[in-house]
Amino acid sequence: MKRALNPVARWLVGALLACAGQAHALGMDLPYQSFATAPDVDWIKVCGQWPASVQAGEGGGMYRIVHATRHAQSFLYLQWIVRDSSDSASEVHTEGFDAINNDHAEITLSQMNCQPTRQGIRFTARAESGHDNSVFRITIDAGHKPGELRFRTSQRR
Repeated sequence: MKRALNPVARWLVGALLACAGQAHALGMDLPYQSFATAPDVDWIKVCGQWPASVQAGEGGGMYRIVHATRHAQSFLYLQWIVRDSSDSASEVHTEGFDAINNDHAEITLSQMNCQPTRQGIRFTARAESGHDNSVFRITIDAGHKPGELRFRTSQRR
């Protein structure tokens, strides 16, 4: 025999399910689309060119670094951008960084710098963790092929 839940019990079960759903959301990586518009985006830097493809009709493009801040935490994205014949820009690829973009990472970036290299670009920044106040450097080397990159950290001395 099935027993119907009274309204208070139904509310309690619903609240518990809602809390359980929120628990799954903790530690979620936020995609670039979360920051595609202001006011969260606070730093954009065009940083070098990537060469034209060997295939006819495909041109090269530029690298762009996008930094956003939400709840005093940094979020970072690297984009490979192309321009068409009418000079309109579009993204070929956007790469986020799990170690930074996790919504509970509590990492703040400063002293951001990006420079072109022969193989692509190098982005460096000072990173500070809100969890333990540790300070470290991040370095991102991106290659000419969209999505090709190396992310590393080093403890600050």
